[in-house]
Amino acid sequence: MITLDFSGRTVVVTGGTRGLGKAIGMEFSRAGATVFLTHRWGSVDEQALVDEFRARELPAPRVVESDVSDPAATRALMALVRDEGGSLDVVVSNVAFAKVVHDLEDLKRTSFDLSVGYSAWPVVDLVQAAQEVLGRLPQYVIGISSDGAELCHDGYDLAGASKAVLETLCRYLAHRLRPRGVRVNVLRPGFLDTASSRATLGNAVVEEIRRRQGDRGLEPATVARACLALCSGLLDGMSGQVVVVDEGWSLTSPLALLADDAVPGRDPEESP
Repeated sequence: MITLDFSGRTVVVTGGTRGLGKAIGMEFSRAGATVFLTHRWGSVDEQALVDEFRARELPAPRVVESDVSDPAATRALMALVRDEGGSLDVVVSNVAFAKVVHDLEDLKRTSFDLSVGYSAWPVVDLVQAAQEVLGRLPQYVIGISSDGAELCHDGYDLAGASKAVLETLCRYLAHRLRPRGVRVNVLRPGFLDTASSRATLGNAVVEEIRRRQGDRGLEPATVARACLALCSGLLDGMSGQVVVVDEGWSLTSPLALLADDAVPGRDPEESP
């Protein structure tokens, strides 16, 4: 296993107190980085989160309540990073928010604007705030997308659209910031069992997907390690890329999730 050393480097992960964001924070902490994790709405017991890191013998993160959709809050976050961390090396824009869509009437302009304001635009605001407050840009910027930017999932209309916007913004940021030595990439995980997945799809659907994927299910730590790799210096030839991390499921027909005896007309002993 390759061991990466992020000692002396500072990382900000927005929406970093649960699910994939927390996993990313833990991997950077394990690698020695100073980690700032943001949340909003009192969605986490900050001391419990710090205790969870310490229980795993990881350096405690700095947990900050910060609304990524509010430019003033983002600049206050950067001021805190400046005062406590000194610099900023990596930004991971992970927050996502969207209303679940059940029918045509649920598609509203105000809901779309809200989703983009939380799930896409913050990647730009974070970079601009770093430049304004810290006087320098982070070396690495990572946007966390999802396969919903390309595939249609029931109820995921607004979330998928905002992730597509995020991916486009990241490509243009990569182009614009390339002369300044900044690498901007997107991680697009496949299906993850998270609170948002369960809220969108329902517990029964998520449990059935997990059952059918078996030991090939994607874990947050797997995606988190890919994030670490993109910021390690080993992949500096990449910028403006959308990197799919999904245990290879996007290469597989949906029929692969069905048992042979569940496919009509298929003999379990018959070769494909």
